Amino acid sequence: MMTSLIAAILFQATPPAAAVCAAPVTPPAGLEAWSTVSGIATDPIEAGRPTDMKLQPVAVLTFALPPERSPTPGTFGGVYHVTIATAGTYRIALAAGAWIDLVRDGEAVATSGHMEGAPCSGIRKIVDFVLDPGTYTLQLSGAKTADMRLLIAAK
Repeated sequence: MMTSLIAAILFQATPPAAAVCAAPVTPPAGLEAWSTVSGIATDPIEAGRPTDMKLQPVAVLTFALPPERSPTPGTFGGVYHVTIATAGTYRIALAAGAWIDLVRDGEAVATSGHMEGAPCSGIRKIVDFVLDPGTYTLQLSGAKTADMRLLIAAK
């Protein structure tokens, strides 16, 4: 009886095994560039090109606006700029979980949609924004690691 009870407790406490990917999954339409060779993050970020970033501890960052979701101490983030040439809906895809804020003229830009990337696509999070031409401040916060891949692409 005691052995069964211990086994049941251990079974409940053991997290499920991570999914094993037999092959990469194609990113959603509009995000095909995700699978191409990326560049190292520079400011401004180039829309349409995947970017590999080294985020900083959120404690040392100066955000244009406080993040909508206050980042947990010890997490990572970044402040970058992106210039949009053509009006439309744009997707921001991230390889790992993080909060995304987009700021223009001192105001937060509302999101128009959210979704998770497909398992094995390399994309963890996708957030859509309807944007007019202009320059925006992209704020990432709350990432658990400093390494982040990002793609901003027209939908």
